[in-house]
Amino acid sequence: MSSTLCLLLAVLVATTTAELTDECLYCMCYVSSDGCKMPEPLCIHGWLCGPWAFSHGYWQDGGELMEDFHVCAANWECSENTVHSYMERYVDPSSTCEIYAKTHMGGPWGTGTQSAIDYWNDVNNCLQKAQH
Repeated sequence: MSSTLCLLLAVLVATTTAELTDECLYCMCYVSSDGCKMPEPLCIHGWLCGPWAFSHGYWQDGGELMEDFHVCAANWECSENTVHSYMERYVDPSSTCEIYAKTHMGGPWGTGTQSAIDYWNDVNNCLQKAQH
């Protein structure tokens, strides 16, 4: 098999199945908190908190890290670890960034909702800008 064909095959496999990458995680944060910033106030709409804008229920499903929702949401490492734990619970590790993003926004059963689709479009725009 030629080296070009091997490279093309490797790229194809990498784009169809991948773990939650740093780029995907960053763009999810970027879209969730207007530039991947610790929001001030910590919670928007009173219940979506931290740089990834997750709810109390999301935090619980992510393992209830640091034993306090608001303390965790205000901590970068805890917030990121909560997202990772949530994704490990609900998303097949061979999924694409699209599935991770839609699950983050819509939950494990709401990936087809308009808000999840819109969120993915925003995350994808971030990813496209990062590639240029």
